[in-house]
Amino acid sequence: MTSGRRIRGTQRIAKSKNRRVEYRKILIAAEGVKTEPQYFERLAATLKAKAVRVVSVKPVGVGRDPLSVVREADRRRSVEKRSGDPFDEVWCVVDVDDHTSLERACVEAGRLSIDMAISAPSFEIWLLWHFQDMATSADGRALHRTLKSKWGFSDKNIPESFPYENYDAASKRASRCERVQVKHSPPNPSSSVPDLIGVLINAYAQEGNGKK
Repeated sequence: MTSGRRIRGTQRIAKSKNRRVEYRKILIAAEGVKTEPQYFERLAATLKAKAVRVVSVKPVGVGRDPLSVVREADRRRSVEKRSGDPFDEVWCVVDVDDHTSLERACVEAGRLSIDMAISAPSFEIWLLWHFQDMATSADGRALHRTLKSKWGFSDKNIPESFPYENYDAASKRASRCERVQVKHSPPNPSSSVPDLIGVLINAYAQEGNGKK
């Protein structure tokens, strides 16, 4: 049985009864096993970017390792390429935290043409920017406590009432922080998640302009 998609350059065609829609296929490999996958799955639904597939990479070894996220993303990309339905873009979503492999992860990602969305100190800063400003140095644990006490977060789960539609306001708050000079050592706070958001928005726009 053949796939419902056919390769045409870097675009596929999804077939339905009445139309064929071109769209981009994007892989997002996340460091976290709950929060990040939940966020991007629900954001994709908000944007109606049906080409997005979120992959949760489980922790490897002691602690969470950005380098393992990059390697897992590359492995998943290779599997899809061999199947004849490759990804157009591959992104890794990781935190700064206290990781010792972040620099190596960035180097490896560059070698493999994989994009990185890095948040300092953690992905929670990006989530908090959906609600309020935060332009001073932050601590990941303190951010988590704030999200839990003020905004209804439970453990690593995002509440159903989370305002995904506020991604634009979050991006503007991120833009007012100090600019990143060195990718693997970004200022605190900062996040390059807006770059990935832009890719998802463009994917949705291309899907909406698909050919019948």
